Amino acid sequence: MEDIVAEGLTIANNLLANQVQYNLDVNQSALSTVTNQLSSGLRINTAADDPSGLAIATNLQTQADGFNVAVQNVQNANNAAQVALGAFTTTTDILQRIYSLAVEAASDINSQNDRNNLQVEVNQLLLEVNRISQNTNFNGQALLDGSHAGFQARQHAFLNITANTALATTGGFAQVSGVKYGFLAASVVPEATTLNVDGQSFFQTTVGGVQGIGLGEGTQDGTIELQVVNTGVSIAVQETFIESATGLICTSSTLFGSALSSQTIAGHPGNLITGNFVGGTAGGFDNVQITLGAFSTADVGTTAYIKISQNVAALTNPANPAFNFQSGAAEGDVIQVGIQATNTSTLRISNINLAISSSGNPSLGAEDAIGQVSNALQVLLQQQAQLGAVVVRLNEDANNDNISAVNLQAAESSIRDLNVGAATTEFTKLQILVQVGTSVLAQANANAQSVLTLFR
Repeated sequence: MEDIVAEGLTIANNLLANQVQYNLDVNQSALSTVTNQLSSGLRINTAADDPSGLAIATNLQTQADGFNVAVQNVQNANNAAQVALGAFTTTTDILQRIYSLAVEAASDINSQNDRNNLQVEVNQLLLEVNRISQNTNFNGQALLDGSHAGFQARQHAFLNITANTALATTGGFAQVSGVKYGFLAASVVPEATTLNVDGQSFFQTTVGGVQGIGLGEGTQDGTIELQVVNTGVSIAVQETFIESATGLICTSSTLFGSALSSQTIAGHPGNLITGNFVGGTAGGFDNVQITLGAFSTADVGTTAYIKISQNVAALTNPANPAFNFQSGAAEGDVIQVGIQATNTSTLRISNINLAISSSGNPSLGAEDAIGQVSNALQVLLQQQAQLGAVVVRLNEDANNDNISAVNLQAAESSIRDLNVGAATTEFTKLQILVQVGTSVLAQANANAQSVLTLFR
């Protein structure tokens, strides 16, 4: 048998009402909490509801908010990139137009006045390239003027045979000791290491000759023209060099012989070598060594062109840092994008002149312009490809940010959000308990009044 604590009938303390009041207060407080949760939709409204849960949920919500803002940052960066790509497209169209004009000017059917008129349009187009580079901006931030170029890698000097005539000898494929000499320029190679200029080898000081129009200079932008000529005494190659930056033209004073010929030839002007050679050799211009094919009288008038592009040193651009886009929620979670200037100077086309001519070739300036624009187009297309790749990366980053934000929000929701179904059931229970408790409290208070019946 359980012990029963008997309570007598008292009026100094209404113990029964006190007990009812206590339970009523507890239920009323719980009902208030559930009501607050149902009205807010949250299980945790204050730290008192769940201290550790509130801390975890707040951190998760902060990260989710950061990712949502990062998505907007990425979208803004994407928009800026699209503006730059649009300007690239326009500049590309302009370069293609200049290329067409250069090809037109390279035909000797045009007079010098025709080339001058074509150059007028080229000058205006070059001004437009500079205007686009200077004025393209997004939200006040210049995009293509180089103010956000950041680090730009070194561009090595290189050469290309842009045109090369097949020789008539033996159907164009003369072969001696297994070596074919089927073209006027049989091979073209850098002279020693000076074509890819860097540090110690930037200046060529050990070999005389014209290198970029000037003794001892490093490799320059320019075009070498080789042309088979009839001197009246022999058939030889005349070598001419035009420097793109200045338009200066230099013609070698030495004529170069054919492969398998016995003659005096110049490895470099001022450095004469005599003997029998497997292939004549032309050199001395812009640090380029050329092996000539086996040409003959039938090849008089044929030409070959070699385009040389100079070395461009790496640029750190400390005063023109690259764009930094905060693409994530964490500190340092950035994407860096450097956009090089796209003006005529950086594209190395500012000195295009279709009207420049040499005594032997009135269209030499136009030929050089074709090579200049070709290189500029490659530079511009490379920048377009790089920026396009950045756009792809930004889109992927935005997708990742969205996924992270959704998952973090789900984790935060599982901690902070209210289970409405369970809370509604609890609310109904507590409502009933409060109503019953109120009624019982009234009865308990009335119970003390029964003492008065003892005085009747």
